[in-house]
Amino acid sequence: MKHYSREEAGVPLKVKDSVRQSFNHDIKIRLSTMFSAEGIPQLWLNYFQALYTCKQEGKMDSWHPPPSIDKGTHYLLDALREKGLKGFKELWEAYGERAKCRQWPLVALRILSTCPALMPDFLLGTDSAPYPPFSMVSDCMLYLHLFHKEVDPKARRAALLQCMDPDRWPVVLLSQRGVRLYAMYAGQQNAYRAMEIMRSRDSQISASTLLAFMNVCTQARDVNKALECLRAIALMEDRQGLSMNSEAVLRHCCKLLELDEVVEEKGVRNFKILPQVLKLGVTPCLEMMNVVLSNAFATGDPHLGLDMLNYMKEQGMKFSSYTYVILLTDAVARQDRDRVDALLHEINLHPELKDNQFIASKVFHSHYIFGAKNAFRSDNPGRHLMDLLDVYCRYYDPTPLKDLGIIPERFNTIDIPKEAQPGKVILMIMMAAYLRCNPRHVTTMRLYKRFRELIAQRHPVIAPLAQLPQIYNEFIISFRPYGADLNDCVSIVEDMVRAEPFEIDGTTIYPAKPNDYTWNTLMSVFVSQRDVEGVASVREIMQQSGIKFTEVTWATIINGTVRNQDIPATVAALKEMDEAGVAPDSFTVKAFRLAHDPERLQAAIEALDKETEKLMEEEMKIKERETDELLDQGLRRLALATKESY
Repeated sequence: MKHYSREEAGVPLKVKDSVRQSFNHDIKIRLSTMFSAEGIPQLWLNYFQALYTCKQEGKMDSWHPPPSIDKGTHYLLDALREKGLKGFKELWEAYGERAKCRQWPLVALRILSTCPALMPDFLLGTDSAPYPPFSMVSDCMLYLHLFHKEVDPKARRAALLQCMDPDRWPVVLLSQRGVRLYAMYAGQQNAYRAMEIMRSRDSQISASTLLAFMNVCTQARDVNKALECLRAIALMEDRQGLSMNSEAVLRHCCKLLELDEVVEEKGVRNFKILPQVLKLGVTPCLEMMNVVLSNAFATGDPHLGLDMLNYMKEQGMKFSSYTYVILLTDAVARQDRDRVDALLHEINLHPELKDNQFIASKVFHSHYIFGAKNAFRSDNPGRHLMDLLDVYCRYYDPTPLKDLGIIPERFNTIDIPKEAQPGKVILMIMMAAYLRCNPRHVTTMRLYKRFRELIAQRHPVIAPLAQLPQIYNEFIISFRPYGADLNDCVSIVEDMVRAEPFEIDGTTIYPAKPNDYTWNTLMSVFVSQRDVEGVASVREIMQQSGIKFTEVTWATIINGTVRNQDIPATVAALKEMDEAGVAPDSFTVKAFRLAHDPERLQAAIEALDKETEKLMEEEMKIKERETDELLDQGLRRLALATKESY
């Protein structure tokens, strides 16, 4: 590998035998650009750097344009303003090479400092031979990227794709910042094409640029290409201070490891990406191990997760808030209350973690899962609500709960920080807990009406909750107890259907429309009330709306028919379910236990099986006849064609 000391120069991606071809290409590129003999003018280097520094430091008053700006410069700038891209392009192409070389840097500096929105059109209008050098175009685009993101993104991308096309990149002294900018905004396919062009020409590339390409590959979930970029970095003799354990490399490795999965080879289960990363000399840090730990628990194998956790302990890693969030998430998902309690005890020993908002959210969620969520099974549901409310008030401002009427105005809020506003999910859980711990129709409608009022008033904290279908679904679920007024239940779904977008502080809020779970929940309410017509109506609405029936839908339908001891309807539902290609799940099987006459149901199912077999036999016979007919037709056509050929 060759050695280069300058970051902008970089190192070859791969050395091939086609060095002469690459050299010839580089000469060809340089001869087709401005300043091919003398190189980038010193005027540009000095004044662009000065402009960049002034803008970065917020001292544009100190910026002074080059004195060589003349009437010709202003004439070109005015033409771009008044005639647009097409008129300016025609004017520019009439200029000679010397005039272009003189005016291009001056007009570019003037545009960057006074009217950056014109820069994309300027670059497109001057994109003809002799072309401006890639590094100068890169400087302009980088300036827009860093300081003027308000410039039309589509115009910027159009200029980037045309004026920074990899076909015209030099091989040596290639602006690595320009390449990275191109990789960032050109899109996956264009970035991949740039990589192949650089590979075929043995183009110089720096470690930082390889990281940019690695990021593109990771975002595309292309693990092999991402690892290829990482291997190329590991093979470099000079990474310009970017070691394999530097923050930038580790950060990119963390993103790549989020795509990792467990594979089994020769009876041994292991991660697919992690071993390859470690072989390249990357030393696992806490952030990396957090990703690995999360991946391990995501496999559903708690032993694998605990193995990773023990490794982290053996390495003396001090757990971060993210580590505990991962551990709490896993314990709650497995409903391991003892594990949750043990983790909370650990967290309470660290003051810096105890008040962490991410951990607070998980602690709050765990209290809901282990208490209020299943309050209907408890002898004292109010206790679960007070327990959750106690956790809520440790971390969040109770004012939104007062506004909703969940807690009274006189509720003691001493020592509760007002600035800690709850997020949407926290408020949703609190409202769900309130409904589940107060399963009364009056309570549900009082809270729902207040919720609707606050949305109409554009309450800054409550109104955005209208975006969450889960909240409406919780209101619907609360109508399951027998005796509830189902007209009110249906009206909630109607409100969802009719809701229109609205704005709060310049942000558009799009109210949630009924989703699959909404319709399934509404159907389950009618099932619990033994309202056969209601169930049929919901089924019809779902079919007319093109909503796919899931396992949950069929389980709900069958639950209703079995509850009503309607065996013919149950068998018919099973038949439809089978035709839809949906297999019965555990909830469907559980519903069969409600049948008073399971023998009759079993007999009906067996009869259905026989009927299905009979239909299949008839279909096979029909298909055989169709096949024979098609074969006869084909033979007749073949005979006729053969006869005509003679």
